[in-house]
Amino acid sequence: MKLEELFDSFLGGKMSESDRILFEKLLEENPEYQSQLNTYRQLKIQTGKETESSDLPSKSKNLKNWLIPIAIALLIVLVGYFLFSTLSMSPGQKLFAKYYETYPIADTGTNASGDASQAFQAYEAKDYQKAAAFFERIQTQPNSDFALLYLGICQLELGRPEKAIPVLSLIPTNSPTASKEVASWFEALGYFKLNMLDKGKKALQVTAAKPNPYQTQAKTILESLD
Repeated sequence: MKLEELFDSFLGGKMSESDRILFEKLLEENPEYQSQLNTYRQLKIQTGKETESSDLPSKSKNLKNWLIPIAIALLIVLVGYFLFSTLSMSPGQKLFAKYYETYPIADTGTNASGDASQAFQAYEAKDYQKAAAFFERIQTQPNSDFALLYLGICQLELGRPEKAIPVLSLIPTNSPTASKEVASWFEALGYFKLNMLDKGKKALQVTAAKPNPYQTQAKTILESLD
């Protein structure tokens, strides 16, 4: 793929789902790449408006000359990143990378007070270490299964699936403050992160059994693993 085609594929929404996820993850972890992509986007807009002009302003020419080596370097990094990610990931890790998204704050968090309010504020700010400490503090309080759910997700965000799984498994069926099906979804993803496919499938069966935001995705994964 040519350099221009790679950028245009992403900006035009033509990348495959798996490549788009990896590309966006790279941009999120490396803000300088996002800045370079923004520069390329602006250059495309600028040159698109001036296609009939044979004499671009010197500023645009300088920008283009500066962009080319950076874009080439970015292409090399991206190709290496895609190849490394694809070749080094286990099947379970690929499923985790494809399907994992941070769970949004539900009504329970919006209306929370005290320690719970501080926990959700830290969670929203992506300070998962601080949020985990608050959720751990309130998990033993009455009707606090929601704290177990978000504590487990915090552990996943911190790269600790081995700590997330036992917490998420504690949420009972028909809990008034947390969905067992949603908890099982993240439990399954934790198992996938550890490449424990059989246990992940077992957790997904709970998610797939009843209506919930992840039921369709759970069924899709189960079909792909059969």
